[in-house]
Amino acid sequence: MKPRNLRTALKHWARQTLLGYAPPEMRLALRQLRHRTRHRLGRPETSPFPPRNFTVARGVEPARVLVLAPHPDDEIIGPGGALAMHLAAGSEVTVLYLTDGRGPNVHNTDLVAVRRREAESIGQEYGFEQVFWDVPDNHLAADEAAVARLAAILARLQPGFVFVPSFFDHQYDHFAANQVLAGALRQISGTEAIILGYEVWDNMPFPNFIVDISSHFQTKADMLAQYAVPNEFTDFIQLCRHRNGLHYLLYVDSLRRQPEGYAEAFYRLDASSYPAALDEYQALLAENKSPLMRAGQPAPKL
Repeated sequence: MKPRNLRTALKHWARQTLLGYAPPEMRLALRQLRHRTRHRLGRPETSPFPPRNFTVARGVEPARVLVLAPHPDDEIIGPGGALAMHLAAGSEVTVLYLTDGRGPNVHNTDLVAVRRREAESIGQEYGFEQVFWDVPDNHLAADEAAVARLAAILARLQPGFVFVPSFFDHQYDHFAANQVLAGALRQISGTEAIILGYEVWDNMPFPNFIVDISSHFQTKADMLAQYAVPNEFTDFIQLCRHRNGLHYLLYVDSLRRQPEGYAEAFYRLDASSYPAALDEYQALLAENKSPLMRAGQPAPKL
C-alpha cells in the first residue's frame, strides 16, 4: 500500500474507532457540524438539520401552540416560561397530557385523580385548553391508534408551535412522545409548525433555540408549585431555578450584566425536518444497543 493510501486508511480507522466510543448525542452533533460546514463551503447536502444553529429570543408572537406533556407537570418543568409568555401574548394554547402520571403506583387510581385535578387547576387559572389521553404511565406507545389521534389534533389545531420533550430526554414516555409526533407529522401534509424539544430530566446537549423567560419565571414557579404530588419527591422549582438560571448565564448574559435572569433551552426543527432528524438519532441509538429503543413499542399490560 502506498504511504498516502496508508495514511488515509489509518485516519479512517482512527475516526471510526473514536466514533465507536462516542455517545449518540456527540455523533449526532458531529453530523450536524459536517452538514453546516459543507453548507458554508457551498457544497450543501441533504440534511434534516438547520444550517443556522443558534437563536436567542426575548419575546414571542401570538400563535396557536400545542404542548405535548407525557406526564402532568412536564408542560411546566420544561417550557413553562415560554408557555407563560405565549399566554400573556394572547396565544391559543392547548396542552395534551399523554399519560395519567401515576408513576410506579400502577394500581393507585386515587393518585391518578389527584394528579389530574392538579393539572386542571392550572389550566383553569391560566386559561388554556387541556386534553387528557389517560394512557397508563410508562406505557405510551407509537402505535397506529396513538399516531392517528395526534394527527387529528394537529389537523384540528393547525399549531404554529409544537412543544415536546427533547428526544435527548431519555425517559420512556418522553421519548415515545417523539415517536408518536413524528408518525403524526408524516400523516399531515403541508404543516409549517415549528417543533421545539424541551428539557425535563436530561439537560439539552446542544440547544439551538434559547428563550429569555426572566420576566415570566415567577409565573412558571407559581404554576409548578400547584403540582404538590411530584414536588413531594423532587423540588422542581429549585431544579428549574438552577437550570434556567444557568442557561441565562451561558446563552443570554455571559458577561454577567444582570444580577439574575432565567432562560429555557430548546432543540428547534421545522416539521418537515423533525421526523428525519429523529430517525438519524434513533439509528445511532440502535447502533449503541440502547434500551431506549423499546420506547414507542407496545408495553406489557398492567
